[in-house]
Amino acid sequence: MADERRLKGINFNGTLSALEREHGGDVRVRVEEALDGEVGEAVRHRAIVAGGWYPASWYDSLLKTIIIEARGDEATVRGLSREAVKADFQTLFRIVRLFLSPQKAVQQTMRVSSRYVDGGVIDVVQAGDGMMQLRLREYHGYSHLMWWDFIGGIEGVLENLGALDITARIMAGGGDGDHHLELMLRWRT
Repeated sequence: MADERRLKGINFNGTLSALEREHGGDVRVRVEEALDGEVGEAVRHRAIVAGGWYPASWYDSLLKTIIIEARGDEATVRGLSREAVKADFQTLFRIVRLFLSPQKAVQQTMRVSSRYVDGGVIDVVQAGDGMMQLRLREYHGYSHLMWWDFIGGIEGVLENLGALDITARIMAGGGDGDHHLELMLRWRT
């Protein structure tokens, strides 16, 4: 079995900040207190650094705990990721938006993804005006919540670039233990 992927600390910190903005400080505290093991210790002691790399299983544990404490579901994770990415890139995308369309941005998904995930491969299967089909593979250690988090991040990038009415449909993979996902994205500008 391949080693699980590692995610940058910016994922953890951005998600926790988005959780606090969207659900309140009390929910964030409950999540931090409920996290078990090493990840719980690291989060409670603010030892997760933005540029550090952490096991995918830690991030999955964070997302599962958020679902429990926020009384949410996949849509909660997706929304938090979307908001975290929008906040992360707010300044950058003001400039990039002048030169980059949503279509071109999604074609650069691999480059953007490497900011958040150590490894994995993203292929553009097809691309057209207001649509793109992506195939992601070799994302070992991913759960269905992590896939919805990834989708929310893509949506955050698209929204920052002016895309509207974004829909995402999982065509294959994307479940617990799946190291692959095939995704169809559609939007209008």
